[in-house]
Amino acid sequence: MKLKTKIKSKFIITLSKYFPNFYKNVTVTSVKKHESIRVSPLMKPLEECKIALISTAGVHKKDDKPFDIDNPKGDHSIRTIPSDATENELSVTHIYYDTKYAKIDSSIVFPIKQLQQLRKDGIIGSLAERNIGLNGGILDTHLVEKESIPKVTQILKEDQVDATLLLPG
Repeated sequence: MKLKTKIKSKFIITLSKYFPNFYKNVTVTSVKKHESIRVSPLMKPLEECKIALISTAGVHKKDDKPFDIDNPKGDHSIRTIPSDATENELSVTHIYYDTKYAKIDSSIVFPIKQLQQLRKDGIIGSLAERNIGLNGGILDTHLVEKESIPKVTQILKEDQVDATLLLPG
């Protein structure tokens, strides 16, 4: 991580901690509001559903290329994480929150182990073959909307996912 990125990260984390209303106004006002998003009710029982995880906490496999946190525009690329991934195979790369604890226990931002247990217990039908890691905190959402979201949508359709668990970072 470049020194400039470290300073930016510490500043943003401090700003969000000590001035939460200001931080919220700065970040939320830069995101487009989509009024036309449809809500889709679950069409079958949860124990028959295939569930996918989508996290914007910068989760990726350790052997994947980390998210480019030094890019001033943000890294809008996606990482796919298999359903049989273990916590030891995962890492986190993000600058807008302190990743210290997420690197120790990735389940706080990507609860794959807990969903694997829910599948074993019969609470959910199955876990998607591919789950999604994204790097949040991208204020210019143009590339996210034009490239990342269509790719994620295509993956979810190909894997015949019934529902997603969204985890912000």
